[in-house]
Amino acid sequence: MGNQRLGLSNAGKKILQYAHNSVCDVRYSDMLQETPHPVSSTALNASPCRQRPKRRSFWQRVLDQARVAGDWYLIPKLYTKNTAAQIASDIRRAHEHRAGGHRIRGLQVGEMWETKWSPTSKGAPGDCELWVRLATS
Repeated sequence: MGNQRLGLSNAGKKILQYAHNSVCDVRYSDMLQETPHPVSSTALNASPCRQRPKRRSFWQRVLDQARVAGDWYLIPKLYTKNTAAQIASDIRRAHEHRAGGHRIRGLQVGEMWETKWSPTSKGAPGDCELWVRLATS
């Protein structure tokens, strides 16, 4: 449950964070104490307070998959006509913007993409599919 749902003040949030960190430190330090039996490295790495892997945006994952595919890649979402046209334009013209200045995450400096979109019979009437292909890198 998030701190916002609990209605905690900043001080309350800090107390909860401190308590969480203290519990994690104690649990992990208990694992590091000498034991009569050898402890495997997997047991040490199984700390319950391990950091989550860094989250990646939908577009970072999709563009990585498109790079690997090497040909036209169908984006696994449907869009309205206007949205499909705008996304296609943003991706196609991303090479004209400075680094980090695009609306779509996952685009790399110097890459040029080809895009196309078209109405599809999948989904609701009026939905469109979007295709991308890496032109150069």
